[in-house]
Amino acid sequence: MSDYYDVLGVSKSSDKAEIKKAFRDKAKKYHPDKGGDEAKFKEINEAYETLGDDQKRAQYDQFGSAGGNFGGGGGGAGGFQGGFNASGFGGVDDIFSSFFGGGGGGRSQSRTANTKGSDLEVSIELTFEESINGTEKHFAAAHFVSCKKCDEKGGEGKKSCETCQGTGGVAQKFQTPFGVVQQQTTCPTCKGGGTSFEKTCSSCHGEGRSEKRDKIEVEIPAGIDQGQTLRFKGKGDAGIRGGTAGDLYVHIQIRSSRVFHRQGLDLVSEIEVPIIDAILGTVVEAETFWGKVDLTIPENTREYQMLRAKDKGVRKDGQQGDHLFKVKYVMPKKISSKLRKDLEEARKHV
Repeated sequence: MSDYYDVLGVSKSSDKAEIKKAFRDKAKKYHPDKGGDEAKFKEINEAYETLGDDQKRAQYDQFGSAGGNFGGGGGGAGGFQGGFNASGFGGVDDIFSSFFGGGGGGRSQSRTANTKGSDLEVSIELTFEESINGTEKHFAAAHFVSCKKCDEKGGEGKKSCETCQGTGGVAQKFQTPFGVVQQQTTCPTCKGGGTSFEKTCSSCHGEGRSEKRDKIEVEIPAGIDQGQTLRFKGKGDAGIRGGTAGDLYVHIQIRSSRVFHRQGLDLVSEIEVPIIDAILGTVVEAETFWGKVDLTIPENTREYQMLRAKDKGVRKDGQQGDHLFKVKYVMPKKISSKLRKDLEEARKHV
């Protein structure tokens, strides 16, 4: 007989939580309904049934056996047998949630009449200018729109759905190693609404919406920043039979500018200033996003010093940043004899 600790891949000092986790992982891996090894799954089950019980584990640690016949439980579907103990899983619902992703037998689904439509997502690339000024964007996308033919109702002459008898759900049976499990799922005919029609809409086939490639228009506000996401309520998929429409999420990407760089609400650019003007001070014409301004260069301005043009930055939500100019010295192309003489004289006073 294999060592149960080796079977589960745990040590003798492992606590119940570690043993339970190891069992879950291996049971999912080797479950026959998932294409696993039936014999291996049975061995894992036997190991957990012993090590997951304090009394049986103590007996196993002392005598190498916990007594009882762990391999001879009641017969299961497809020839699978095993004395599976559900207590360590927290109930039969937990077992089927682990293996099949849903609840156990008998758990009904809630009705989904007037179901909200799905949200849509799209990425849009803007120019730098569009991001500052704001813009309107149009794009085509296939999505669900409200059915105009039936005015979102899905048909005429409402009646109780014959498939689910008005309950909105139908029972489905699953054959598992533990026997037959019954589970409630949404009715495919009425989509969970519990009603059908004497005359179903031929355009939307009872859903109250139909898929269409349609133009979507969105307003991009001024001052939008890189990486922001805009939410447009009700611009996603139309809901089923008049249900609330989903939302549209627009992810913003912005092309960089060759001239301007953004820092929050401020805009930054370089400005070239002759070194003599930087020393003596002057007024120069400077380019902002919003047009030209007269920029004062104070005397003795250092290279890379930042000069500010107030309220010439990004406008957003009633606020406006500034424009920052980074000073870059421009050296004389040629030094004449007179200029050299003047500079040498000036050097005596520096």
